[in-house]
Amino acid sequence: MPGTRIKKLAFTLVTLLFLFMSSSALYAQGQGGKSCLFKVTSQGGTVYLLGSIHFMKESNYPLRQTIERAFGTSSNVVFEVNMAEMDSPDTQVLMLSKSIYNDGNTLENSLQPAVYRRLGEKAGEFGLNMEMFDRFKPWSVAMTLIGLKLNQLGFDPAKGLDRYFYAKALASGKRTFGLETMAYQIGLFDSLSMREQEMLVQQTLDDFDTMESEMGEMLLSWTNGDVVHLESMLLKSFGDYPGLYQKFLVRRNRNWLSQIDVFLSQKKNWFVVIGAGHLLGQDGLVNLLRRKGYAVEQM
Repeated sequence: MPGTRIKKLAFTLVTLLFLFMSSSALYAQGQGGKSCLFKVTSQGGTVYLLGSIHFMKESNYPLRQTIERAFGTSSNVVFEVNMAEMDSPDTQVLMLSKSIYNDGNTLENSLQPAVYRRLGEKAGEFGLNMEMFDRFKPWSVAMTLIGLKLNQLGFDPAKGLDRYFYAKALASGKRTFGLETMAYQIGLFDSLSMREQEMLVQQTLDDFDTMESEMGEMLLSWTNGDVVHLESMLLKSFGDYPGLYQKFLVRRNRNWLSQIDVFLSQKKNWFVVIGAGHLLGQDGLVNLLRRKGYAVEQM
């Protein structure tokens, strides 16, 4: 594969790590009802948790004033990772080194024939052939195809909530932080066993054809603040993959919980932007924080 093509795919994957386990739903601009913003309070401080959508459209703005006001009153803004780190050349080099095989293995040898054929069919829908992915590991190919599909549907990571609030934070002089490093996120995918990577590919293929048809339903749930239905839509695909659910959501939520504890111990307002899937469910941060005794209000 030509080096320039590898670099382009690697750059795509850097942005796609923010996509996984968040949501491909649209954000509703309606000003009534609830949103996916939660206010967490303690005797020390306040944390606003915003369920992020990492790929959005220009038409999804402006956002609710409730969200904008919460951001405006917060002196610190937190993302899943340090946003400046995301675009750095070092991150792109690391992504490339982790996403391709350097031991002679190939994508075809890593997947069962039936899964490889299905993957090839989906790649063909974008005018791609499997030869161009020959050196790439299954997890990186799955992430690439998800991003291509969302782009095809008109979604843009540059319009996502993370980018939007990072730009606003820089412009207003707010301090920004990351809950984990890009190296950790990349390593999370790269640490998957071959079986887990194949399951990730299967999950991607299973969800692929319904992605567009479910947009309207997700949008309605988001508009109405129906987090119960939104939760079922975001987390249902993990029913057959409990190991991936533990790795990508549960363990990270528990890691982040200790950091949010620290935020709440300070007499400050914190605005935390994370994938919507991390907030919902029994193991989501909303329930974890409630079980610890914090007051949590859906805004």
